[in-house]
Amino acid sequence: MLVQRLQAAALLLGPLTFAASPFFWTDGHYGVNGGTLIALAMVPWVYGLVGEYERLRERVPRAAGLWLLLLLVGMFGSVSFGLQGFFEQALDAVDRVALAGFADYPPQSLLVLWLPGPAFPLARLVFGVLLGWTRTAPWWVAVLICLAAVAFPLGRVLRLEWVAYVVDVLVLVPFGYLARRAWRRPAPAAPAP
Repeated sequence: MLVQRLQAAALLLGPLTFAASPFFWTDGHYGVNGGTLIALAMVPWVYGLVGEYERLRERVPRAAGLWLLLLLVGMFGSVSFGLQGFFEQALDAVDRVALAGFADYPPQSLLVLWLPGPAFPLARLVFGVLLGWTRTAPWWVAVLICLAAVAFPLGRVLRLEWVAYVVDVLVLVPFGYLARRAWRRPAPAAPAP
């Protein structure tokens, strides 16, 4: 029951921490504080989603397993971009200097940023589809998660703060519902001795 409650709390704490990051952006850059919040948010968010994985695995084991892999790659990408924002400001390499510097390291930046970066919103889209497909959540939860995943690049990639705020609300509502439901879910029956 303890792990279930921790995962339930993490389902809200992760997106809430992530949603706080745009308040700390500096001229469209994540910066030290925004980047830190993005990187830190991934740990509770993914921990909470692992609890949802367990539920999905019972109904669609292969799809859930592939989704979990995509989720972990996406977590890596989000942490990478958060740290990129952190180091960009900490090393005073703002104004596209830092991103332009990645051109000197094409294979490495491809593996660390450009491939895993889009995996987190894609994992959220797949999660929404799986929730809807398996009917393990109300349709509106699945739809909001999918909508937020599709709109995510507008706020984060283009760094449009107002869009990021709207998308974050779209994320917080369904994840708040999932967290509340997970918190109230009865503990699984103990295995027979």
